Formats: sequence, structure tokens, C-alpha cells
Amino acid sequence: MRWAALCAALVLTAQAACARPIAALSPGARLALQGADGVVPCAVCHGARGQGRPHFAYPHLAGLGAPYVLDTLRAFADGRRLNGIMTPIARRLSAQAMRSVALYYAQFRPRPPHWPGSLSLSRLGRGRRYYQYGALSDHLIACARCHGRRGHGQGARFPWIAGQSRAYLIEQLRSFQAGARTGHALGLMRHAARPLSRHQIADIALYVRLLGARPPLALRPHAWVRSARPIVPRGFMPPPRAAIPATVFGRAARRGRAIFDDTPRYARAYVGNALSCRDCHLGEGRAPHAGPLWAAAALYPRVYRGRVTTLAQRIRDAFAHSEAGRAPPLASPVLTDLLAYIHWMSRGEVIGAPAPGRGYPSLAPLHGPPDSAQGAVLYHSRCAVCHGERGAGRRYNGRLVFPPVLGAASYGRTASLAQEPLLAAFLKATMPYGEAGTLSRREAYDLAAYLDAAPQGR
Repeated sequence: MRWAALCAALVLTAQAACARPIAALSPGARLALQGADGVVPCAVCHGARGQGRPHFAYPHLAGLGAPYVLDTLRAFADGRRLNGIMTPIARRLSAQAMRSVALYYAQFRPRPPHWPGSLSLSRLGRGRRYYQYGALSDHLIACARCHGRRGHGQGARFPWIAGQSRAYLIEQLRSFQAGARTGHALGLMRHAARPLSRHQIADIALYVRLLGARPPLALRPHAWVRSARPIVPRGFMPPPRAAIPATVFGRAARRGRAIFDDTPRYARAYVGNALSCRDCHLGEGRAPHAGPLWAAAALYPRVYRGRVTTLAQRIRDAFAHSEAGRAPPLASPVLTDLLAYIHWMSRGEVIGAPAPGRGYPSLAPLHGPPDSAQGAVLYHSRCAVCHGERGAGRRYNGRLVFPPVLGAASYGRTASLAQEPLLAAFLKATMPYGEAGTLSRREAYDLAAYLDAAPQGR
């Protein structure tokens, strides 16, 4: 009875929020505000404008976009996703009704969240760290890579999460972690949530809940670095990025990190394709077993391809081959800043000593040739979700979020990754994103054969 009274009150509120009479509303608005055929109005839980009801842990639909809302309704209807409230509702909706209500809510944007009366800055700081940067020591991938630094999502596959109810976020992360929800993008969220502790889930949910709050809270780097859980050393671990000093050298290292992260933007004169350094050296060049650059400073000069080579020369070669551009001059600020960033990451490493985590884990050769046709099947089933059906990568708001792996915008024929054994080792160690190590040795070689056989850059 109390539930029926609540529904009635909320429906009246929802209807009052619309200036037009119900009869003049679109089918989607009518379903959202009035309900139909025994289906409770969506506004009861999600609000007339899709703002959700945080106190009941009901999520906002505003900002999610019609394709995401429509796919979610279909998932509830066909059993891919289960919920005691939404599953029976979705199963009573026609395909047209689902499309209509998805389009209705797509026209709204969520309101900025309000700051709570009391707030733990240490927890918020930890949440920011995990969301924006991940944690190498705990194998946590950065949420921002898929959902964006502001939490506004990136297309239909990665939804807007900024400002969602904290209770709802915690519930969903635990659901992904337990495998009760797999989500989109080949179960990426299930793999991303798996290593999270209970406290990390709570901290991330707190930060995401307050993303976009007004006025914004300026968390200084030292405030959240000090509050973060200490990193447990596992081999050599580079210092956290927030520890870059505010000195002349530190400013050069920060510029180098920016060049590393978006090479076509900050080193345009020397780049001939769409790739950045971070696309081959993952985790800002910090992640072990993913081509980390902190391992390079302590190993060069060294013999490479029969001659003694310096680190500066290797970087110049990367611009000429992997970036399909031209080598920057030795006195170039681009080269100097990149070297500063790499040397800063290597602080504390012993020169010439073995560096666990350097490069990619070795991969034994196959018995017989790889199958590029099977590699094509693997690509379209496991890689295209991020890199696109044609391998051109994915852009969002003008920024390349996932790099091209095929075509002229990708790595050139003379790049290091154009060597099939090295590419197979890279794929086995790092891909698919968030699911590193799940490819078999055969799959890694087949996929490498497909990528290297397809048309690439010069």
C-alpha cells in the first residue's frame, strides 16, 4: 500500500513537471510519466527528467544516451541482466516502447551533484587516484580510460557515470565483481572490477558520485598522494606521477609526459600517423611487462641490432618508424623533455642491473605458421569493440581514445611491432584491454599475423 501511494505521488509530480497535457506527449514521454499497460511509470524511480533518486539507489538515465538505455532495456528483457524491478517491466515493453522511452530520456542531461555536509578528503583522494590513474601495484585499470576524465562516458558502449548514486555505483561494481553482471565490451567491467577491494570500490564510488559537483573541489596532488594506500613494491616501481617536483627538471618531465600521452598534439612536426607513445608503452610508460620506459634509462647505452645505441637514438628511431614521421634533432625540446620524463621514472633503478618487468614476457614460437584468417575472427570478436571494425581506432570529442591498429594512421612497416613475434608477445601480455593474459599463445600469434598482414602505414 505504501509503495502504491509513493508511486501515485511521484507520478503526479512527474506529470506536473511537464507543461503539455499528457495526451500531447510523445509515446516515450507518456510511458515515462504515465506508464502504460500495467507498467509503472519510469519517473517513479528515475525521475521525470531522468535525474534518478539517489536516496533509493535508483540511477539517473539523463546523459546515458538512447543507444545505451535501449540496450539496457533489451538486456533486462532477454535475461542478460537481472533485476527484481526492471526485469519484469522490460519484459512487458514492446520494441517500439523501449525505443521511445530511450529517446525521451536522451534529451536530458544530469544535474551537477551537491557536496555532502561532511566529506572524507582522504577517501575522495584515493577514489580520484584509482579513477583517474588506476594502481599498478594492485593491477587496477583507470576508469577514466573508458568513461572519460569527467565521467561523461564515451559513446554508447561506455556510459555517463558522473554523479550517479554512490549506493548504486557500489552495487554495480560488486555485481560486476561477482560475475552477476558482465556489461558491454566483452566483459571489460567484470575484469576491471575483479581486483577491487571493498574499500577501493567505496572510494571510487564516492569520487564518481561527486564528479562535476559545483563548486569543484581542487584536490592538490599531495593531498591525495599522501592519503593513498602505500604501494607494495613488486620489483621496481616508478614514483607516482604526482611526485614530479616543481622544479626546472620537473617541468621538463611534465612536458615529456604530455608528449608521451598525446604525441601527435605535442610533437606534431615529427609524427606521421595517429599513434602516441602511450599506445605501445602502456600505463604512461609505467606498467611492468607492457613496454615500460623506466626500464630503458638504466639500460642504455647498449648494443641494439649490432651497434651501440643511446636512449636518445632509440627515441628518434621510434619517431621515424613507429610514428611513421621523422627523427627530432638531438637538441630538440621534444627529445629533451621525453628523456627527462623517462629518467624521472627511473629514479632509484640500478644502472645495468636486470629489470623485472622490462619489455614484454617472452613468448615461445608456434609449431607451424599462424593462421591470419583465424586472427581476423579474433579481431572482430575481441578487438573491434575498442579499435573499430576497420581498425581505425575510436575517437570521442575529437580525441583518439583507442588507437588505430590498421591502415595508414597505425604503425608503419618498419616499426618494432611490425615484427610478428614481438607483436604476439605484446598482445599476449597486454590485450584485450583490461583482460591482459587471456589470449592463448596460438591466439596471440594468429592475431599478430592478421594485423601484420593487413595494410599498414608506410
